[in-house]
Formats: sequence, structure tokens, C-alpha cells
Amino acid sequence: MKKFALIALATFTTTVFAVSGLTQPRRPPARGPRRPAVTAPAEPPMSERIAQELGAFRWGMTHEQVLEVFRTQIRNAYAPRMKNLGQVEQYRLIDERQREIRTLERSYVVFDGAQEHRQWDSSFIANEFTHNNNESMLVYQDERGNREFFLFINDRLWKRVQARNTNGARIQYDDFAAQLEALFGPGRRIQNGTRLDTVEWRDATTKLHTSDQTTFFSAFCLIYEETATLAQIATLRVNAPTKVVRRSAVNLDLPQATAGSVEGAPSTNVVDRITGKIRVVENADAGAAASASASAAGARNGNGARNGADAGAGSIPGGGTPEDPLGLGGLGL
Repeated sequence: MKKFALIALATFTTTVFAVSGLTQPRRPPARGPRRPAVTAPAEPPMSERIAQELGAFRWGMTHEQVLEVFRTQIRNAYAPRMKNLGQVEQYRLIDERQREIRTLERSYVVFDGAQEHRQWDSSFIANEFTHNNNESMLVYQDERGNREFFLFINDRLWKRVQARNTNGARIQYDDFAAQLEALFGPGRRIQNGTRLDTVEWRDATTKLHTSDQTTFFSAFCLIYEETATLAQIATLRVNAPTKVVRRSAVNLDLPQATAGSVEGAPSTNVVDRITGKIRVVENADAGAAASASASAAGARNGNGARNGADAGAGSIPGGGTPEDPLGLGGLGL
């Protein structure tokens, strides 16, 4: 009898707990931390301004064709100055013009792995080329210290890097990007955590992105690349890269690579030129010299920057102002 009573009690208790469980509201299952939704990256937006900035330069040009564009621009810039001058003065200007052209021609470098061509392995364009893959480069520098790098593979132009000299201006990368978006339109912004990594645009033939090189060098960069070559670059580069990228100076001498420099003059910024660093004014005397040089350039060109064919080709920058320290108002690097 006691056995039956114990069984009945156990059955009753189980039934009570079961009914109680049914009448209580159910708690939602415990959830872990909510993961952000993963979305596929959008394509960079189209920008008509890219073609305008490439101007006279076309993908597939040989380095000699790019040189000829610059030769024409330089001759056109000097032509108005030749008027109403005596023979001696004309000869002086012709000699100056030819030195400028020869400086540009001597800037051409073939990335063949030779030691004298490896100084660029420590520059801010170190990741833009490889050695022993039939790649080469032409360099132009203007009066403000802005540099342009024209990169070739199989002697076909496929990349153009414009390094905008900050000249010590207190401008943030985000502000630089915002100024560019005012010109190229809203871009595709890629973040590295909370830090802006790059901004991208494209058109039918070109991809454009920015690069912040102010950590080691005083420059913000715009990098134009032909999309067709970019798509097959791994195939074109048959030899693996052999360089080790180090952001430091290499003790090598370089030929003069600045437009308008005096042939045979000593280099006062040899480390900057070795590393590819954008020049920075080091003291008041240097600043005065740079200012005098810029003033002379302004007197030569009438407005501080070359105009005419240069502006059309988008290769010569204008001067900066306190409101626009990098002279980005019309870009035209």
C-alpha cells in the first residue's frame, strides 16, 4: 500500500511541474554578440573627371611618346618668352629650355634589377613596380615639388602616380579626400578601422585611388591605373618581386630629376631624391630660396604655373592658397 502511495505522489508531482511549465511564458534562447551584416563591396563610382585629368596622356603610349608630350609643352611654355628678345637672350632661353628637356629625358629608368636603379625600392612608389619584368618609369617634377611618375610595362603606359607635395601644410588625409570628392564626385571610401585607407573612382578604362604618404614622405598621392592591364598584371609580371621595401635612404647618387634645375649643380636634397621623398623646406633661407624660385616661375609663366597645353594635359599644378594649401581648386596636377 505504501508502495502505491509513493508512486501516486511521484506521478502527481511530475504532473504539477509539467503543467506549471506550460503556463509560464517561454524565455527566448540566449544569443551571442550580434555580428554586423556582411555586404559585398560596391564598385567605385564613375567619374568623368578622370579622363579630363589624364588629358593628353593615353594608356598604351610608349615612354618616347610621353616624352614628346612634355617636350611640346615645354617648348610651348617658352615660345612667348622668345618674343622681342635679342639674339643673346634667345640663345640663353633656348639653352635653358633644352636643359629642362634633358633633365626630363634623364629621369627615365628601367627596372632591370641593377643596383643604380634600386634606389626607388625605398621610395613611396616602391609598391607600384617590380624589377626584371620589362617595367620602366619616367619622372617629372614641377616648381612646387609635386612629382609625377609615369610607369610602363613592355613600354606601354599603364599607370600614372601624382604625388602632391604637402609643403608642410597642416592638412589631414580626410580633408584631402573631401577636396578630391568635390572634383571627382563622391568616391568609394575604404576604411582601415576608424582610419581612412583610400578613396576610389573609375571610368571606362581607368581606376583611380588615393594614398596617404605623409607618414614617411610629405605627400598625398593619386594613382591612375589602366584597368585592362591591372586585370592581367599577375600574368605580365612573370618574375616574382625581388625588392624589400624599406622606408629609408639609400646612399646612392642620382641624376638631376627636377625640371628647371641647373645642369651639373650639386644636389642639396640628395637623400630626398634618393628615396623619392617630396622635398620639404628645411629653414628660413631655404624657404626664401623656394619662394624666389616660385616667383621667378610665376614671372616666366605669367600666373605662377604653366598654362596652355600644360593645363589641357593636366600635368602642371597651380599654386596653393591658405584656404587651399595643396592648390586643388582646379587640380590639374
